[in-house]
Amino acid sequence: MRKINKVLFVLPNALWSGTRKFNIHPYSLCLLGAILKDKYNVMVLDADFEGLSLEETTEQILKYSPDVVGISGMSLEYAESCHKLASILKQKLPEIITVLGGPYPTLLPEFAIMDKNIDFLILSEGEMRFPKILNALENETDLKDIEGIAYKKDGEPIIQMHTGFIDDLDSVPFPAYNLVDFTKYTNRYNKYSPYNNPRYLPYAVTITSRGCPFNCVFCCCRYIQGKKCRMRSAENVLKEIDWLVKTYGIREIIFLDDNLLLDRKRINEILYGLIERDYDLHWKATNVPTFALDDELLELMKKSGCYQITLPIESGNAYVLKNIMHKPLDLKKALTVINKAKELGFEIACLFVIGLPGEKWDQILETVDFAEKINVDWVVFSIATPFPKTELYNIAKEQGYLDSNFSFSDFKWFGFGHGCITTEEFTPDELSMLRIIEWDRINFKTNEKRKKIALMNSVTMEELQDWRVSTRRIGGGSVKYNK
Repeated sequence: MRKINKVLFVLPNALWSGTRKFNIHPYSLCLLGAILKDKYNVMVLDADFEGLSLEETTEQILKYSPDVVGISGMSLEYAESCHKLASILKQKLPEIITVLGGPYPTLLPEFAIMDKNIDFLILSEGEMRFPKILNALENETDLKDIEGIAYKKDGEPIIQMHTGFIDDLDSVPFPAYNLVDFTKYTNRYNKYSPYNNPRYLPYAVTITSRGCPFNCVFCCCRYIQGKKCRMRSAENVLKEIDWLVKTYGIREIIFLDDNLLLDRKRINEILYGLIERDYDLHWKATNVPTFALDDELLELMKKSGCYQITLPIESGNAYVLKNIMHKPLDLKKALTVINKAKELGFEIACLFVIGLPGEKWDQILETVDFAEKINVDWVVFSIATPFPKTELYNIAKEQGYLDSNFSFSDFKWFGFGHGCITTEEFTPDELSMLRIIEWDRINFKTNEKRKKIALMNSVTMEELQDWRVSTRRIGGGSVKYNK
């Protein structure tokens, strides 16, 4: 038998590869810690939040001397940092076991497992798979019966695709925040990120559902978390909120769900539960399905402490929404929701995606016009990015729309600011130019809007101006396209 005593989970610093910092609670890593802490000595190291260099991170890991290191691959943007960390760990501790999990290896297992410094991948949910890997290593049993993992055998990659998901999310324990200095997270603003930036400190984040039954052309959520929306019970969600308020004095909750409102009975129970508790607790949701909202629900949300909603409207053209994006949203309904939300005093952010195959330039301009017409507090335009396993990638590849240098192994393509799709209607540079100009023009056209956005981002007016200037100057043309 092989004895495993110490397990360390680490979130690499995104700055090691020149990408934006993640800067939020290590929610997923603390969930895994809660699963393992009764059997193993567990440590969580957040190099991203702490601003640690690669050398400083390695030094702390070596000091702890773990048997297994679990590296969090949050998205393709952060993949390079994950591989840099695995490389230096194997140089310093050749016998250490490295496990890479998260959306990145789930979407690109065939690439991630080729790294000689990565021993295992966890595909999709780690709570059910990480313990199985550790158990197999300790007891020297065969790995072939564990779905949702990848590894090497005799130097050859073995990928056992994920087939199952956790049906009973109430069975997952609350995050083990005692594994980190949680007050550092709860009492810090996330500047320049209005969705993840709290207004009231101390704050916490939570996820109350997983999976998505919809089929938006650009989204990979269904592949990572499943086509069925699985939900924690209202009782379980309220129990976690009770725990956060009573243990950590939390004053704001940020819900990170993709489909928080999908079950009307459940969300009503949660909202009425918040009202009954009268904690003076504030909350917001980073991704609210617009089609699920109506006057009654908005009023209940407001009464329960919600102050900001983010609406992924995606397009201002009905044809694009239905026939290209496959998104179940009616623009008239969106306008009704926005007007009611304004009436109730919500802060409103709206998200849009431009540059899909089949989309006309004039339809993109309609989206820009719609974003301006709705006159909300904050709008963002993302350029369509073809992630692995998505319908968008298949269409772009089959129709020859991808840049000739495009590769999932080149992480520069992932970040939503620069496109890699060229059609008869647009080029990546045109999209990038439009995106930056309209983002700046619509969001900052009046001093009143600038003050509101500064508040939403926890920045001064001077910082806001610097942000605008730097965004305009780095926003386009830094990636070369060869079609």
